[in-house]
Amino acid sequence: MKVVYPELIGGLARRSITKTKVAETLGISPRTLYSKLVGETEFTLPEANLIQQQFFPDMRQDRLFRRSDNHGA
Repeated sequence: MKVVYPELIGGLARRSITKTKVAETLGISPRTLYSKLVGETEFTLPEANLIQQQFFPDMRQDRLFRRSDNHGA
């Protein structure tokens, strides 16, 4: 998997949060989440807000969703 959101991917791993749990929280399929994580589709603002609030309340959203490919914020 190419890493488009290194802070998000790393944070999930460090906190032992499964991608399945994130997908369930967002109400999307694991495949849809994968598409977002690799940059094929974008996270919506409500999705980013929910991920940050539920799993990373101690991190700034702009840092959590900083892209490594210079596309978007």
